[in-house]
Amino acid sequence: MKIKSIEEGPLSYLKTFRLSYEDKKGKERIWELVSRGNKERLEKEIKGESFSDGAMIVAWDENKEFVVMVREFRVIAGHDVISFPAGLGDEGEDIYTTAIREFKEETGLDLLPRGMDKARYTSVGLTNEKVYTVFGSFSGEISTAYQEDNERIVPILVDRKKAKELLSEEDVTIRSAFILRGFFDLPLYEEIL
Repeated sequence: MKIKSIEEGPLSYLKTFRLSYEDKKGKERIWELVSRGNKERLEKEIKGESFSDGAMIVAWDENKEFVVMVREFRVIAGHDVISFPAGLGDEGEDIYTTAIREFKEETGLDLLPRGMDKARYTSVGLTNEKVYTVFGSFSGEISTAYQEDNERIVPILVDRKKAKELLSEEDVTIRSAFILRGFFDLPLYEEIL
């Protein structure tokens, strides 16, 4: 897969908003953002109501020696990026159903959810998107047979050694990097002194 062109234009799946707000000195300012939701949802969020767009899934084997990650071509990056499996919820779908479905689609594996973290922002400077992180164990055999035509995803089993390799040599999303470091008790950073 490769990028063929870049152009500005109206968006099909996202909405753009300009929020007018007052800074601490009383000056009016504008903040621009993109959202998967509509204006009504954004207004409710600003008043404190919580929404979620989907789930990220952290799944391990029965001995907690491996976690499942994916190498996925991400159009915005123009190359493969490593992350935990994730996906958007379908209308009316609860978060565990979303996690089970997306995990199966991306990896071919079955997920047994154990719990979840609350919905958290993915990139709060740019979007109001929030996702839950669902934790659990997996079973089955890796397969790409359930992926959609517009996806190029390679599921990978990651142990502690592979985690170190991915973190030092690959482009890993920030949230996935922190969870991977925590799961395998790896240092949060590389010393420079």
